[in-house]
Amino acid sequence: MRIRGKVLSIVGIMGMVAALITGIGLYVVTEYGHQIQRLDNSSKRALYGESLNRHVTAVVMEARGIYAAANTEKAKQFAEGIMTQLDEIDRVISEWRPLIEAEKLPAFDAMAARAAEFRTFRAETARLGRDIDPVKANEQGNNEANRANRKAFQAEIDTIVAADLENYEVIQGEIAGFEGTMRTLMLVTAGIGILAGTAAALYLGTSQLARPIGKLTLA
Repeated sequence: MRIRGKVLSIVGIMGMVAALITGIGLYVVTEYGHQIQRLDNSSKRALYGESLNRHVTAVVMEARGIYAAANTEKAKQFAEGIMTQLDEIDRVISEWRPLIEAEKLPAFDAMAARAAEFRTFRAETARLGRDIDPVKANEQGNNEANRANRKAFQAEIDTIVAADLENYEVIQGEIAGFEGTMRTLMLVTAGIGILAGTAAALYLGTSQLARPIGKLTLA
């Protein structure tokens, strides 16, 4: 091999080491970003669930205002509050659904179906209180059967939120493990690559370049 080829071999070896380290670094950045996205989605799902629960509770409180109202005029503001909160429930569910993983969609859709039933029922409570008589609204909504149905609805929400929080903790653990593994991999790869590259460079530089040139100069 000519001198130029030997010099280029040294450069090529060090370049391969740099490329390997760069490739690992790019993989780490990409995978870490993916894991962070999963973590962010999980936290958003849990937040949407908590928000949905608050809106359901707000609907119940507005309904109690209708039950206690003396007439339809007094009940009107509470009826408007119910409809506002029902619209918020629909908004939360529509924004929440795209974040749900495929295997969890059946449970989510079952909860969303119950939310639709809840909307129909409570919209009727609002109508009765606003247009007919708060007494009729009280008869329709203020009973044990309805309370049991609402509690079951919120229990479904809580189950989904609990699963999201558990998933959040699992992802956190995976990220911590990934960080440790990749840190070790990069350090080991960089160490081995630098040692191998340096050894090769020393060998080529000493045995294949410096020594022959020294002999040539002596001759």
